[in-house]
Amino acid sequence: MNAPPSRPAGQGFSLIEVLVSLGLCALLATTTASAVAFAARSEESAGRDGDATLLLPRLYAAQRLRPETPPDVRKGWRIDRTVDIVPQEDAPPSEWHVIAVADRRQDLSPFTLRILNDTP
Repeated sequence: MNAPPSRPAGQGFSLIEVLVSLGLCALLATTTASAVAFAARSEESAGRDGDATLLLPRLYAAQRLRPETPPDVRKGWRIDRTVDIVPQEDAPPSEWHVIAVADRRQDLSPFTLRILNDTP
């Protein structure tokens, strides 16, 4: 008895192999894009934290030198100023300058500075 002749091996890849490799490439591209986006957001957030750290001494200095004018700040920050008069028992009323600082993009939580009598 003679065995039937074997078929020659097919050339190229099967459809399932091509689809699996395309799926893996799409998964890798998505993972890479999300990692790059996360790194960019982290870098931007660190930059905003640095800006806020530098903004505090600037606000104190501006309040000390020119208490009647609002301090000018970098683009992206919102400053609201109010003055509170606080009565004291043994002394004349004190004047508190309240400076509310907020990030326009809301990356950072807003914070408030209270400065007594034009001097921090």
